[in-house]
Amino acid sequence: MSQNRTLNHSRALEGVHGVHVVPHSPFSVTETNQSGGLRPSTGGTSTAEANQFMLMQRVWQQRPACLRPIHCSASCHGDQHLAETIANVLTSIPFIALGINAPRKNFSTKLYANSLIGVGVASSMYHCSRGKLRKYLRWLDYTMIATTTVCLSRALRNENPKLLMAASAAFLPVNPLMVTLIHTGMMEHLLKGH
Repeated sequence: MSQNRTLNHSRALEGVHGVHVVPHSPFSVTETNQSGGLRPSTGGTSTAEANQFMLMQRVWQQRPACLRPIHCSASCHGDQHLAETIANVLTSIPFIALGINAPRKNFSTKLYANSLIGVGVASSMYHCSRGKLRKYLRWLDYTMIATTTVCLSRALRNENPKLLMAASAAFLPVNPLMVTLIHTGMMEHLLKGH
């Protein structure tokens, strides 16, 4: 793969409605004319340090997507006009209604019902927001969806491993999409087994 293709691979999704591409690498590199390669921007490093830096950068860039946190800049693009905002808020209301009417037989089902209400509220708040607050409400929206999958998997199968539930709670604020994926897969496996 050429150097330009490596550096520009994230531009494939630019311009797609609702997608905002953010660089994930904390490393800064510059191109030098002497060797034709990439060097750390710290300057004055030895070849061994530069090679170690390049290895760390390669490992960082090749980590799986599930280990990359959600990023949203202050200018998150979402609803383009008022009608789209209204439509998105209206589609959030059924979550609130489902949560209010969900069965509440035990503690796990009560948590699930309340988390459905939380999804509707968080989604509505996100779609109504503008400016800097929007990126935090987007994170809250994703986190509430992940919380609902954790609560539903707990309501369906009360004997989930405690370590899994603790790990899920720890990863909720860091990577809610990974938590959603794991618990959705667990529920699908559970339902196929019955």
